[in-house]
Amino acid sequence: MGVDHVGAHRDAERTRDRILDAARAAFARHGYDGTTVRTVAADAGVAPNLITRYFGGKPGLFRAATAAELGVAAVLPGPVEGLGARLAANVVRRWEGVEPEDPLLMRLRSAGSSDAAARELGEFFQRQACSPLAAHLERVLGCSRPDAEDRVAAVGALIMGLVTSRYVMRIGPLFAAEPPALEAWLAERIQRLLESPAPALACPPERSPSAP
Repeated sequence: MGVDHVGAHRDAERTRDRILDAARAAFARHGYDGTTVRTVAADAGVAPNLITRYFGGKPGLFRAATAAELGVAAVLPGPVEGLGARLAANVVRRWEGVEPEDPLLMRLRSAGSSDAAARELGEFFQRQACSPLAAHLERVLGCSRPDAEDRVAAVGALIMGLVTSRYVMRIGPLFAAEPPALEAWLAERIQRLLESPAPALACPPERSPSAP
């Protein structure tokens, strides 16, 4: 690889990073719908067509600017009776002290005002959390797939409610609790939802989690 080619590659990487920095700031301030490619380009000091070139447009830019890992797969191995505690610790550790430009916080805020961002957030949680956890419950508890998905849906609703109360609305006892108490509270409830089957959800075929 020639020197000129290496230099061009480094310049491209620096430009890409500059665009992502500007995009994170814009999405944090204005949300998904309030952010435009032109605004990000101007803030980054680049031509708008470079954003299309690097990211394919605004949806791709949003995905790149809010890329994150939940780390759910890493806490699944271990005794099943401690799974709730491991998941709770992962949630609290991930969310405590988040900054306004935290990628997951930006996704969550944007999902409230943008259908596209909401779909992206749903796909993100399905890929990184729901599917791995449901498959794990099938293996370790012998659940059927629908039963595992029901339990995971209940856990997801609990976690999203906690995250919204504590880190977005910032109100109520969940906001006021100290992290160790919050973690213990969440661990007990997650474990209960994982081990105790609930009445199955009656989903229309077109809204079923397994529908194509």
